Amino acid sequence: MLTWRGILTLTAALPLALLSASCGDDETPGSTGNSSTNGSTSEQPGDGPTYYKDVAPILLENCANCHRAEGIASFSLLTYEEAKTAALSIRSATEARRMPPFVLDNTGECNTYSDARWLTDAQIATIGAWVEAGTPEGDAKDGPAPPEPVGGLDRVDVTFDMGLDYTPDESLVDDYRCFIIDPGLTETAYMIASDVKPGDQRVVHHAILYALDNANAEAEAAALDAEDATPGYRCFGGAGVNSRWVVGWAPGGGPTTYPEGTGIKLNAGRKAVLQVHYNLSNGAFPDRTRVELKLAPTVAKEAVVTPLPALNLNLPPGQELTEATNQYTIPAQAPEVTIYGIGPHMHTLGRTMHVRAETDSGETCLGRVNDWDFHWQSNSFYTTPLTVRGGDTLRITCGYDTRTRNQTTTWGEGTEDEMCIAFLYMTY
Repeated sequence: MLTWRGILTLTAALPLALLSASCGDDETPGSTGNSSTNGSTSEQPGDGPTYYKDVAPILLENCANCHRAEGIASFSLLTYEEAKTAALSIRSATEARRMPPFVLDNTGECNTYSDARWLTDAQIATIGAWVEAGTPEGDAKDGPAPPEPVGGLDRVDVTFDMGLDYTPDESLVDDYRCFIIDPGLTETAYMIASDVKPGDQRVVHHAILYALDNANAEAEAAALDAEDATPGYRCFGGAGVNSRWVVGWAPGGGPTTYPEGTGIKLNAGRKAVLQVHYNLSNGAFPDRTRVELKLAPTVAKEAVVTPLPALNLNLPPGQELTEATNQYTIPAQAPEVTIYGIGPHMHTLGRTMHVRAETDSGETCLGRVNDWDFHWQSNSFYTTPLTVRGGDTLRITCGYDTRTRNQTTTWGEGTEDEMCIAFLYMTY
């Protein structure tokens, strides 16, 4: 079992993508809501919802960053005609909470998140009522203004650039690629804000920047790069070497400012690895993703992204739900720890996760996943940070569906392996 000190110093980081994002959708458009009604799509249903007045504000705020030309989604949702065509798919995906994609429970039963991609129950009901009414258009004068392009950082101090255009392997559905980057940092600094700039959002599904903190890690990454004939090297579970998560991005994401007074350390003279997950549903297009960072020479509290894992995975095949759990007790003499956010991580068999702190006064929920989706994992900040103390116990439980496997599944970085980790953004 790992000790609490071991958890705080563990640096084998794995993919989680990422900080605040907007709506995305891999759903394909269905027929319009008219298939269940006899009403014209242009009729005005009295006080019922219309596209321009009621539905467009929801879609443009929560979905437009991905559902637009050259976005990661396979179809656009910027106009009435586009929304009408996809009406049944929109209703189905939002009612099931498959879209917007957000794997953490944001109902308030186990925290809420400041950057949640989450529709309210009322918004979901509005979409459903609009479809049932025959997708009425309404008056364009009632519609919101088109969404503004996502801005950038107010200052860029360093850029991590792939240094080349990479065209994903078109023989794959998902191409995970790692690129070694030397940012040329001459002084140690702290990242306080980030902005990931995907080169072509039609193919970039997520991107994660990992710090390599020593020469051995850099040499191992260089060896993997040298063994691969194409630019970079193939990587699935993470960077493939001892590394530390720094920042990540998922479709719809924009500039992220980290909690005030905190920042993640970047060591002078060290390289990094940028992992990019390419999804080829829209085709194979050249990409050159960059990561822009805003730095500070010092911060009040250095933040770390700490993995809380259950390493004892021994998942029997053929099970609808099989669980793995582990716990870590914080030593009584340990300082107070503030947890600002959480990022769950499992592979493709994962279904559920529950992370909690057990204290003298009861149990505090740190994070819960009810319906895991590997392709939409994210790290999110709590609306209100949480605090744990010496003597408290942190417990993680992950659930898996192994009905597609005919042999035991264990821990590992490969596509056929599994993991159970909650990444915690914390200061102590």
